[in-house]
Amino acid sequence: MNQGLEAQLTDYLRRYRNDGVLLDTNVLLLLWLSSFDPSLVGGKRLEKYSHESAALLQHYVSQFGRVLTTHAILTETSNLAALVLGGRRKKELFTQLYPYFGANPPQGFHHCSLDGLELIEDVFVPLGFTDATVVAALLAPPQRLLLTDDLDLYLAAVNRGAHALNFTHMCDAAGLL
Repeated sequence: MNQGLEAQLTDYLRRYRNDGVLLDTNVLLLLWLSSFDPSLVGGKRLEKYSHESAALLQHYVSQFGRVLTTHAILTETSNLAALVLGGRRKKELFTQLYPYFGANPPQGFHHCSLDGLELIEDVFVPLGFTDATVVAALLAPPQRLLLTDDLDLYLAAVNRGAHALNFTHMCDAAGLL
């Protein structure tokens, strides 16, 4: 991994270890599906990922005290997961994930409140509702760290002074692309 990115990963881990990391939809989908059934990596909705990239994600995220999300990210993630599996396997996955969607998710998983936050029009118009809520959550106190593989979202966040990591950059730096 290149030294600049490695230093940034270490710095963000130090700064946000206790507060957590906000995972965007595709990264959360990879985390959950690779944990549920590693053979799903590389398949439908996870074509661009490898077992090594899933392991990289799991290792990095496991070092944070909690995983952060928004209701919009959860909605997109569950919709995408429903496209991957059907029948009994889908039921098994959704039974396993059900606690994450409730009012009291498992310890180490936190829903970020968006109450009172204003969406930024020049983020909403090109990127849509979910990404606009992510940027709004990043810019509201307390400051949060985003981990995404969406280049447009990454750039929107960084250009507004938020802290963000691009998972594709992490994979590339680790020699996984």
